[in-house]
Amino acid sequence: MDIGFIVLCPDHKFADLKNSLGSIKRHCYNRECIGVVGNNATADDIKKMKEICPIHKGKETITSLVNVGMKKIKHDWAFIIFGGSRVTPCLERRFISFVKSDKDVLYPVVERKCNFVEGCFNGVLFNTQFFKAVGDLPDAVAEKQNFNDFEIAKLLWSTDAIAQGAQFKGIVGMRII
Repeated sequence: MDIGFIVLCPDHKFADLKNSLGSIKRHCYNRECIGVVGNNATADDIKKMKEICPIHKGKETITSLVNVGMKKIKHDWAFIIFGGSRVTPCLERRFISFVKSDKDVLYPVVERKCNFVEGCFNGVLFNTQFFKAVGDLPDAVAEKQNFNDFEIAKLLWSTDAIAQGAQFKGIVGMRII
């Protein structure tokens, strides 16, 4: 399987990126990683981060970081983690048997949140061509009291993905630390 890692760094902390990249290099053989920072990252932050992996700049939202990362990754599959997270040993063996089609979207089941919308986004696996076919995650959604904008964006994207035949698969044991 051709997998690349997208490390989302909304806080643009060098140490978080370094920790994530170290665990990926230690536990996943020969995998490319890219980092994505928000538009509030300074030129010095980006310069320092570029010393350890390619860095791309998104906007201020998590969805924009995901969208930029999905456009820039050069692999068939993209595994998304947040900066500071560590991947566990044998991670690929845990999810590879669940991938049956390019339209599969895998996500970790964490703290009994078993659906894609409410579930954890740290450890989501997308096929890049399918993601591009569905389109970007909505970047701006209605701001209402007591609503989580990120969950609404995931809901809107998942309805479009389901219309195109997506299979959402929650995987127990794929948790990212």
